[in-house]
Amino acid sequence: MIGLGDVTRLEEEIRALRELDYRHGGEPCLDRVRRRIRDNLPLLTAPASVQVRQRLHVAMADLRNLAGWVCFDAGLVTNAHNHFSHALALAGIAGDDGLIANVCYRLGRVYLHHGHLDEALRYFDLGRLAASRSGDRLAAGLISVNSAWACASKGDEYGALTLLDRGRDQFTAANRADVAGWARFFTESDLSAMAGAVHTTLAGTAGRHHARTAVPLLHTAVNGYDEDMVRSRILSLVLLSTDQLIEGDVDVGVGTGLRALDAAAAVGSARVRDRFRPLAVQARGHHAHPGALDLAERIEARTTPVDAP
Repeated sequence: MIGLGDVTRLEEEIRALRELDYRHGGEPCLDRVRRRIRDNLPLLTAPASVQVRQRLHVAMADLRNLAGWVCFDAGLVTNAHNHFSHALALAGIAGDDGLIANVCYRLGRVYLHHGHLDEALRYFDLGRLAASRSGDRLAAGLISVNSAWACASKGDEYGALTLLDRGRDQFTAANRADVAGWARFFTESDLSAMAGAVHTTLAGTAGRHHARTAVPLLHTAVNGYDEDMVRSRILSLVLLSTDQLIEGDVDVGVGTGLRALDAAAAVGSARVRDRFRPLAVQARGHHAHPGALDLAERIEARTTPVDAP
């Protein structure tokens, strides 16, 4: 019979793996997360009290949620969907709507990253319903700002800015005293990063003036992330470099891009490599600037698959 100590141990393992993912990316985490799933699957059929079993289902759902995110970050989209499906089933058994909302957010991000914007918004809508059932305003705020990013990608300026304002209000109203491990990343710094991402995207789809708004937001995010959030800082630096190049502040933008590229050398993440590619395109647009061309070439060298012709 399993006890509360077994579940607590699993929760601590998930916390450590999540920290590893934030610092070093999904690729170095893959084998460890898979091993944790394999080692802990027998717990689901072991005898346990009702209280322990409910908490175990939440922990196993979160482990699958983390596995889905790690696979997404490593570029293994099919595997990610498989893990997220298991996470939704286990969270449903546990009756944890806050966790269901988080899994839906992450599924939406997979679709958003790959340009499937309507599917992303559908999952964000499902997450919004789950967050509403749970009364979790932090989850609601997270989903609103990500929905804003999807709208920005579609060129829907009004929808993006409306959802961004809603997300900020929900974040402000949220109780952040006791946040679940899967949502602790959503801090003031991450909110600023998301707002910067929305405006950076709008700079490409609705008007270049949004880059000017994005720059201070992304500075705030970069300066606010601590050393545990290495990948998040890199992603914000990529966006910041993009906006600086759009604004014509090319020397500074190149410097920011090189800073991001140097930091990314210690992170194993297909998603980070994907996010660098539009920066290379933006840098190549400054064809008379040697530094910008050098930045583009360095990005292309780092992000081109080794087996590419």
